[in-house]
Amino acid sequence: MTKNLYYILFSLLIASVVIGCQPKRGCTDSYSDNFDPEAKQDDDTCVPTRFKFVGEYDCHGTIETGQDTLVPYDQVFVNIVDSTATTQNGLIMGVSNFDAQLYALSAVTTSTYKFAVNRQTIGAYSYWGTGEISGRVLTVQMTRLELIDEASNLYDTLQLNIYGLQEIVE
Repeated sequence: MTKNLYYILFSLLIASVVIGCQPKRGCTDSYSDNFDPEAKQDDDTCVPTRFKFVGEYDCHGTIETGQDTLVPYDQVFVNIVDSTATTQNGLIMGVSNFDAQLYALSAVTTSTYKFAVNRQTIGAYSYWGTGEISGRVLTVQMTRLELIDEASNLYDTLQLNIYGLQEIVE
């Protein structure tokens, strides 16, 4: 009887050592929402951050035309698409339909919930700014610089503040 008890205890000890020696499994992709820095082995449960940003947003906002002057910004749809490209700076996404432009601005995710649009020129406009996604809510602060007269180096600068909700896809 005592011998059987020793076998059981010894078996339990060996089993606990074997289980304790296995590497912790979890999401090892640092760009994913559910990234686990303690995980040593990926378990295919990662939820890529870029999927959270992708979608159409029904937006409104304001334009700062001067100090303490806000003008309502007409309804605009902002569409964020995933280009699936990754650089050392982060995930690259396209932000289109912004300011009624035909071309998408590229944006880089800078953290789990934020993205940045580095300065880009499309036609007579230059854009740069930042954005954030919180749940379904999109917030974007953009600067738009328009070249009015190249000879006199005259520019028109607008601060665009856009707020929108991600449309639910059924």
